[in-house]
Amino acid sequence: MPRPRTFDEDDVIDRARKAFAETGFAGTSLDTLLEATGLARQSLYNAFGGKKELFMRAFLSDTAEAVEAVESVRHGEDSPITRIRRQLVKVAVEHGEAKAAPSLFTKAAVELSSHDPEVASAVATAFDVMSRHYAACIAEAQGAGEIDAGADADSLGTYFCAVIEGMSTLGGAGVPRATLLDIGLTSLTAVPVTDLGREHLGTGEGDWS
Repeated sequence: MPRPRTFDEDDVIDRARKAFAETGFAGTSLDTLLEATGLARQSLYNAFGGKKELFMRAFLSDTAEAVEAVESVRHGEDSPITRIRRQLVKVAVEHGEAKAAPSLFTKAAVELSSHDPEVASAVATAFDVMSRHYAACIAEAQGAGEIDAGADADSLGTYFCAVIEGMSTLGGAGVPRATLLDIGLTSLTAVPVTDLGREHLGTGEGDWS
């Protein structure tokens, strides 16, 4: 009869996620992983199959959280264009100068996407879902009269997803908060915002600060 597990699987995955986010897949030795999770070698293999399998569990968990974090742009009492601006500011504030905890989603995308099809597919799927969240917010802003109705909502959704994920990556590399904020707010000038949109942003013509 198998012995019952004496550890919390979700806790182990979270600890593994933090370890992999710090040093990447290749840079995280099995000994480091065992120390971080508190598991014995055989317990890790019995429960998860091995280092790569545990990595994928941790990576997919982090990816799901990254997607969930973007969903906030589709909900809230603020106007749609204000929600996008708030997301840009939030990323700059939280990620500037490497203040935020390292992201395994970002780490894996940079380290493994070029040669690991499973990771590349998960990153592409997540990027597509996040882009659609931003596109839906853009479409809502168009419906509210904040953004020109002729703008391509899908293209703008992909644009903001790329800008925001890029800001997160730069922040992790130590780029200052003020620089990230400038990138984020400048990106808004590419959007054909109406007078109503500018009013909701609380800014005047040409002033996005």
